[in-house]
Amino acid sequence: ANRRLTRIRRQLEERKARESVEGRRVSLQALAQPLSTLIAQLESLSGNRIVDYRALRRQPQTEIPISVDVKNVTFWEALDRVLGEAHMEIYPYAIDTGRRPLQGIAFIARDPTRRLSAGPIDYEGGFRFEAIRIRAERDYRNVDANGLAVHVQTLWEPRLNPIHLVLLRNTVTAVDKKGRLFIRKGNGESEIAIDRTAPVFILPFGLSSDESQWIQTLSGELQCLLPSERETFHFENLSEGGVQRLQKARAVVTLQSVHAGKEEWVIAISVRFEDAEKALESHRTGWMQRNAVYLEDATGARVAPLQIEQTAEGKNVFGFAFHFKPPKKIDDYALIYTIPTTFITRRIPFRLEGLKLP
Repeated sequence: ANRRLTRIRRQLEERKARESVEGRRVSLQALAQPLSTLIAQLESLSGNRIVDYRALRRQPQTEIPISVDVKNVTFWEALDRVLGEAHMEIYPYAIDTGRRPLQGIAFIARDPTRRLSAGPIDYEGGFRFEAIRIRAERDYRNVDANGLAVHVQTLWEPRLNPIHLVLLRNTVTAVDKKGRLFIRKGNGESEIAIDRTAPVFILPFGLSSDESQWIQTLSGELQCLLPSERETFHFENLSEGGVQRLQKARAVVTLQSVHAGKEEWVIAISVRFEDAEKALESHRTGWMQRNAVYLEDATGARVAPLQIEQTAEGKNVFGFAFHFKPPKKIDDYALIYTIPTTFITRRIPFRLEGLKLP
């Protein structure tokens, strides 16, 4: 019976993990409500952080009453509707206090001279695609240099935190209004920088025939490695010194040792995944820095680590040693550690329609 309950619990945990990487759909209805109220509702419904960036751009933070009525739409559709009604726009260049890309979505007041959107937009799950620019070049001496370049900006729900994102160039196609294909330039895969603001990928094509003034449909796919939502692992009785092992979904966290130094405690853990899907490759481990770790006492008071050392790294396993200097006895605390329990590779299609050529 215990094995059966364990198996059922794991199945439920794995299903929850897989569902966490799906795009959120929301419904929102408001009549002349303040912008800040609707933004707070969207945050609550979606789990995504949304930041009013107007003060940092030296814009007045005017409370604008807006009305909106959307039902079962993607998070991005709802946000675009709300911001559009308020004459705001997404600001993809926002950074945090550490000069890193903001872990959230920033918005600012839209300049009256700017359009609500630069070009056609597509919503796919937790992703938003927008054609922001098309450039055409004709070189009379070097025919090979002739071509079109379509710039597409892609954004994702901040809670998704992609680990790796690539454009599958072999999937990219563009057709004109008569169904004629534009000649694609380039094959293979191109990595999209997920650690920069305003990520954009460029799709190059040969110049169209004289009759083609539009790209009727532009489509393709990205491949994305996504972590599930983080789960919390809770270890008590730290002074007993025994090994403790906890499993959730496809992750096992082991408390290996707790040692007292001269002025600090060192707590060592290891984490093993059934399949880390290349998430532990050395150039993709930035997500580890977002794993919360702290000591917590019975009142909820927390102690952050003074130092974190990586002690092991493998295909499906890694280890850390955390150095703490708690003000009370170690027995008064539990170790709290959060990690994603599953990694999922997904293909994300996009389809943009009605792109007018220069």
